[in-house]
This record gives sequence, structure tokens and C-alpha cells, in this order.
Amino acid sequence: MNKIAIAAAVAAALASTAGVASAQTTPAPAAPAVPSLGAVLAATPDLKISGYVASTYDYFDTSTTYLRAFDTKTNGFSLNQAALTLAYLPSSGAGAQATLIGGSDAKILRNGEIPQCVISAGASGCTNSQFDLYNAFVQYATGPLTVMAGKFSSLAGAEVTNPAGNSTVSRGLLFWDMEPGTLTGLRASYAVSPALTVIGGVNNGWGFTTPAPQTSKTIELGLTGSPSSLFSYTADYYRGQSPWFGGSTNGVLQLFDFVGTFNVNSALTLAANVDLLSKDDALPGGGTGKANGLALYATYALSEQFSLAARGEYIDDKDGIVSGSNGTSNKLKELTLAVNYTPVKNFKLSAEVRQDKSDNAIFTDKDGSPTTKQNSVELMAVYSF
Repeated sequence: MNKIAIAAAVAAALASTAGVASAQTTPAPAAPAVPSLGAVLAATPDLKISGYVASTYDYFDTSTTYLRAFDTKTNGFSLNQAALTLAYLPSSGAGAQATLIGGSDAKILRNGEIPQCVISAGASGCTNSQFDLYNAFVQYATGPLTVMAGKFSSLAGAEVTNPAGNSTVSRGLLFWDMEPGTLTGLRASYAVSPALTVIGGVNNGWGFTTPAPQTSKTIELGLTGSPSSLFSYTADYYRGQSPWFGGSTNGVLQLFDFVGTFNVNSALTLAANVDLLSKDDALPGGGTGKANGLALYATYALSEQFSLAARGEYIDDKDGIVSGSNGTSNKLKELTLAVNYTPVKNFKLSAEVRQDKSDNAIFTDKDGSPTTKQNSVELMAVYSF
């Protein structure tokens, strides 16, 4: 009997020990796995993350880089832009987009959004920050109607801020010296057909995130479309009070802009950009200043990796509002030749030679003397993702 009792006790002890050991070795339930970025993007096809990094080397035969966008060094390297875009823009319903740019170009863009910096360079309130929230808007799309509110790119011009989107390294005179870059306000577009979309909006002015003092809002009107696979166009009009182009800080500024693009064949693309610009009270003693500009573009693909590009510009600066010599007539010309090489997908190397010419000696040579010509060589590397 004692043997039976002892055996039972031992069995009970072993069972208890085994239960404890089992409890100690059995893992706790795993926490739910966090979905990867790839899984999130796959599950949300309208959600896009993209960006690019661009760097250049510039050499000028002058001591300044007058009238040139983003070209701030006469002999040196620059990290121009490192950009990231997060966009959720479904074809129907609510969406949003934000683009953050860092680099030397971002400082230039940011100061162009501050009215006092446009009125007087280096004024109090200008920034040294090399970051700019270039785009940040919400939108709602329903059928053919899309409404946007926030900060977004203007309709004007054939060129864009993203260097990967242009066929040359430098930006043209029309892009930088005659056209608005970004707008902050409200825009509505209505797609009548593939050949015609009607656009209207109101904003704080050319590039300004907050309106300049004592100025009215700037209106935006536009038409865009692709009547065929061979041709597309954008025509837009801007009107509002602005300190841009000198003279009165609240003079009425107007721009009519037209861009037409012709896809001649699979290798050759041609484009033309026309600008008609005017500003009231821009001249000494008052009076309306006017300037008309034309830019022509040609891009030819030699192969999948190599392409050639050319750009020619002419500005009839009737009253000097583009040249910065308000009241003095001038004519500006510019010619750029570029070669682009894409050794692998999303990576582009570019080189260009360019000459700017002026009837008046508005440039400054290496010795500090006024000159009518400005020559440059530029190299660029840009990676997109």
C-alpha cells in the first residue's frame, strides 16, 4: 500500500513538473506583423512615393550669373535639389500631395515666396533655410471636375522645377524671369474632353504663400488638352497686383502664356512657349512696362540612352522690366545645346553649353567690366526614384 501511494505521488509530481515546463516553453502569441511599405503601396494603388536627387557643376566666363535660375556659382559644384513627393490622388474622391525640396535651389524658391524678399533682396524675414515645401495641397475629384486647395505649380511655361523633367541643365529665361512658379490658393478644373480642360483659380500671387501687403488676389484662367497624340497645348492668363518686376509694389501684373508641343515622330519632339507680360506703374514716373518672349525647343533621341536637345529664346524687353533696368528698352537672346545620357533606368547625366546675349551691357565679366555676353558650361547628374 505504501508502495502504491509513493508511486502515485511521484507520478503526480512528474505531471506537475511537465505542466510547468510546458507552460514555460510554449511561446506567447506573436504580435500582429506591421505591413511593409511595399505591401501598403500594393494595397493602395493611388498612393505614390517618388523623389530625386540632382547635383550640378557650373562654369561661367562672367563674375555673376545674372538672370539665371538656380545657377548661383560661377565655378563650382552644387547640390541643387533632393526632393521627396508623397501623393494620394485618386481619379475620384479626396486626395492630397506634398513635395519637400532640400538643397541650394530650395533656398531660392523659399525666398521667392516671401513678399519682402522680392521687394528688397536681403530684407528682414528672408531665410537661409535650404528646405522648401514646394507643393502641399488637397483635392477632390468627381467626374470631370477637380478642385484643389493649397500650394501647387502654376500652369505657365514649358519647363519644370524638377531637373529630371527638362531636356537641358539650366532653366530658360522665360521660366525664371517671366513666369510664376508656384501658386497658393484655390484651383478648379473641368475636363470637357481629352482635347479641352477648362481651369480657373484665385491665389495669393506669383509664388507667394502669403499675399504681399496691399495687393489684391491674382486670378488664374487656363485651357489645356491633347487634340491628338501629335499635339498638346496649354494656354493660361494671370492677373493681379504684385511687387514683381519693379516699380509700384502693388502695380497690376498680367501674363498671357502659351505652350504647344509637337511629337513629330518617336524620336523628335518640338515645342514653343510664348509669353506676353505687362505691369502697370512699373516705369519711373509711372507707366506700363511690357515684355514679350518666345522660347523654341527641340529634342531628338539618338537611341534609348542618348538624346540631343536645343533651346533658343528671344525676349523683346520693351521697357526693361525683365532686364531689371525699368524704363530702358532691351533685347535678350539665349541659345543652349545639350546632350543627355541615361546609362541605366532613372539615372541621367547631362552636359550643356549656353550663351546669353543682351543689347545692353547688363552682364559683368571677370574683370568687373560691363559686357553684353554671358557664356556657361554646365554638367548635371540626377537620380529619380
